[in-house]
Amino acid sequence: MSAEADLSLLARRWGATAVPFGLVNAQDWLDTPAAQAARTALSHTAALRSVLLLSGPNGVGKSALAGRWLRQLDPRLFCPLCLTQATLSGTGILTAVATRLGKPLSFRRERTLQFLEEAFAELDRRIPVLLLDEAQNLGSASLEEVRLLLGLNLPEQPAFALILIGDEYLLNTLKLRHQRALYSRLAGHVSLPVWTPAQCTQYLLQGLSAVGLSPGALEPAASDLLASASGGVPRSLCLLARAAWIAAATQVAQRITPAHVQAALQAVPCVPGLLPPANPSPADAHV
Repeated sequence: MSAEADLSLLARRWGATAVPFGLVNAQDWLDTPAAQAARTALSHTAALRSVLLLSGPNGVGKSALAGRWLRQLDPRLFCPLCLTQATLSGTGILTAVATRLGKPLSFRRERTLQFLEEAFAELDRRIPVLLLDEAQNLGSASLEEVRLLLGLNLPEQPAFALILIGDEYLLNTLKLRHQRALYSRLAGHVSLPVWTPAQCTQYLLQGLSAVGLSPGALEPAASDLLASASGGVPRSLCLLARAAWIAAATQVAQRITPAHVQAALQAVPCVPGLLPPANPSPADAHV
């Protein structure tokens, strides 16, 4: 039996429509006040052709939130351009943006810039929205190339809206001398925090409800242990809760207990709530 069929069988035995905490639907995620505020800031940034930094710890849901927001943009008003390859050089970024705007590939930088100028003009009133994921991994030269592209041919307003998504230390990195020009263009900074224990519990119950299960399928003590072990990091909470459910379903139990959570802690390598605090980044030390 395939792994997928095996999981489906376990779900049916539980009376669930799918594997809990699978993040297959938007309703599986928790729309916190912080996430709502971030979406508002993203929308304002796009409408104003501004520059925004969205930061937060690994696994807090930055990319997932921004991706869902991008897909909801009105295509009559906006042209979303998402780059997730943070290893691109400055020239690589220019080429990637140009090709995504329908222009031919060129290995000459000046020709690529000409293509970009033409593409932005062809969009007319549609606003390009460039989103750079994992921006903390982009080199300083690549970020500077993007900054210069904002003023392509010195228009009356920026050529596009720019959204940087990165880890917590990215803001301090941008304060360094060689990135100050881009830092000075930031119109806003939104930091997504980890979830509170109450929000973790809300997510767990919501995840059960999304597949047709009642809150009784999760013991309160198991819920508390999941919230504590995950450190409030959404991705870790999802992975631990799913592993705990698999442990319970495999043992033909009808409730997730603390013993099943303990089994999940052994199966999932990264458990933020049990890890020592991270050391400050080198960028923080030099600010």
